Amino acid sequence: MADCDKTGLLRALIDDCRHISVYFTTPIDCRIAEKISFYSAGRLSNFTVKTVSDNRAILHTEELDVKKIYYVKFGSDKIEAIPYGILDSDEFVYGGDDLGVTYSKDSSIFKVYAPTANKVVLNIYDTPESGDKKSYELVEGPGGVWRGKINGDLLGKFYSYNCGGASASFDINRELVDPYAKCVIRNSRRAMIIDETRYPKAIESKSNININEHIIYEIHVRDVSIDQTSGTSLNSGLYKALAEEGTRYANSIQKITTITDHFKELGVTTIQIMPLSEFDNNESPENGNWWGYMPNFFNTPYGGYSSNWRDDTKIFELKEAINSLHNSGFNVTLDVVYNHTAEGFIGEEVHSFNGFVPFYYYRFAHSGHISNGSGCGNEFRSEAPMGRKFILDSLRYWTRFYGFDGYRFDLMGLIDLDTIKILIEELAKIKKNIFIYGEPWTGGVTPISPTYKGTQKNLGFSVFNDDFRDAIKGGVFNPIDKGYIQTKGQYYTDRVIQGILGSINSFSARPQESINYVEIHDNNALFDKLYFSITENREYKEPDQATLDEITKYHKLAAFILLTSQGIPILHLGQDFMRTKFGVENSYNSGDKINKIDWSRKLKYFDVFSYYKNLIELRKGHPIFRIDNEADLREAIEFHREIFPCDVSHCIGYTLQNSPKIGDSFDKFFIVINPYPKEVIITLNESGWRKLLVGDEYFLHKNIVKGDFVVPPLSGAVYYKQSKGD
Repeated sequence: MADCDKTGLLRALIDDCRHISVYFTTPIDCRIAEKISFYSAGRLSNFTVKTVSDNRAILHTEELDVKKIYYVKFGSDKIEAIPYGILDSDEFVYGGDDLGVTYSKDSSIFKVYAPTANKVVLNIYDTPESGDKKSYELVEGPGGVWRGKINGDLLGKFYSYNCGGASASFDINRELVDPYAKCVIRNSRRAMIIDETRYPKAIESKSNININEHIIYEIHVRDVSIDQTSGTSLNSGLYKALAEEGTRYANSIQKITTITDHFKELGVTTIQIMPLSEFDNNESPENGNWWGYMPNFFNTPYGGYSSNWRDDTKIFELKEAINSLHNSGFNVTLDVVYNHTAEGFIGEEVHSFNGFVPFYYYRFAHSGHISNGSGCGNEFRSEAPMGRKFILDSLRYWTRFYGFDGYRFDLMGLIDLDTIKILIEELAKIKKNIFIYGEPWTGGVTPISPTYKGTQKNLGFSVFNDDFRDAIKGGVFNPIDKGYIQTKGQYYTDRVIQGILGSINSFSARPQESINYVEIHDNNALFDKLYFSITENREYKEPDQATLDEITKYHKLAAFILLTSQGIPILHLGQDFMRTKFGVENSYNSGDKINKIDWSRKLKYFDVFSYYKNLIELRKGHPIFRIDNEADLREAIEFHREIFPCDVSHCIGYTLQNSPKIGDSFDKFFIVINPYPKEVIITLNESGWRKLLVGDEYFLHKNIVKGDFVVPPLSGAVYYKQSKGD
């Protein structure tokens, strides 16, 4: 039986118009629950205890009003009852598409969702720093939306809100930012009023590819151009660098391309840009260049990547960058972080969502605590009607206005599956081939059913394949752990085979649902991971030549497995010339010294770059490496373990047979993966094979295999057959 002396009140949430969930600090029984007092309008009010379970009691009360204040008292504890689930009812759901500011030269209409508030004030300023303002009280309308129309031309003015209500969580003197604001200025808590028609129109990509054709290259706006080796001086670290043509490694006599010209030379199809929403960071400190995974204002680009963060320059420059990438033939996807916010719940930490509707947009754990499945302090409640609406409205805006072709969801496991299905349907109305993918995991325990691997089957989105990643190079959470490529294939052979198959035997219904990778912004760069696992050092030191040679071979072998496997490959910026972060495992706050791209490495490791380039050209040129249907893949592929001698039994060899459905120009392919530090000789009964890629050699002309197949040490090989007479 619970002990009254050790029990206190934790939380009270209003579930609907007659029920309140009261959470205690310890498990309780009915005896404890009956000692609750309930206050309405400052007076004791009647209630009944409906159920008791663990540390939660559900009270049945008089009809509740979200504008009023209610208290629950137990012993010396007294807490407010927070309107929560009650706000999910139809009465408090707004269906319009005009939240935020609707600007015209004659007038501007302001709308903000605040159903529990009893007063909302709009402030208009001439500058983001000005103390002088004009204030207007808004009027509440249907769905808990407050509205105000201001006559006159407000273009270029700045606005904020004050919001008050019965709850102590409101502070009428606190300045708030509209969650729908499209041009928030730094940490001013003010947003600029813009005219969307003044900016360049979003240009569609010249490339119209199917989902299975994506070869993704993940970039960070600042990292890609901030170093002096990038070949840009005026635009270092800015959006504008992505629109610049002809950039070259400055100190090289050779024409070593950088930035966008490098993307073109490499041959990738899709540029994935790390988060761009305004996030919790100063605008441009060299050693505070965080990655953007703590978002504050979701619909406005980060000002630190623009040449002038004090106005709407960032909008112009981002649109120009995306248009330039589209004109260059790239698809552009955006890394989005809707699973949590940088906003807090108390005092100055409150600046937007929690200022207008305290606690509504965030999840509570089953215990009554604020849920932290993100590992960043909170979880955004995507399943709440107005939370879901915000995500959908935001994505529609980024798609229509900026022209993004798809989205990579950070901690996609925290976005409920219904929301994902709806957003895919809605965004496909704007772009037919919208590309949706994300991380099928969480950063901690969550009260919802997470969107894990397997939940995506046949639903039109893809997920990252961490199992394939770890099978190839070893687990990411232990730097010295080894994978298939470092162990002569003794580790994880079968898991690598499953990855080659696009994981159709495990979590995917079709290969394109698997996003394959060996390096990404998280965890050690592949170069560093290989260094640690080879040397078994725990601290990074510049590798000697022998170690460097070994790393290079493993690096290429990992690339071969990745880029010849079924599924969608993603490369990390600089991976193709052995990027290092000097052993820093999580460099989100490491600054330019660690994160910047040193383009001189492309010259130094040009053979590695060329190898990646050849593999990408091979993949793009042959649809047999990107089969998008499970049945077609099973019909086409056959593994051949019997062809390898016992001393190299962990080699992987398989054939891919073309068919009219696949439509390749070659009839048949033979792929071999050799994880051994010696050449492997294979005898096949079939003749007529030609070399396509063997070790480092890429054969652009016919080169018939005579005799046995010889696969160089620690390498991959691709052979093919053509129709007779070709």
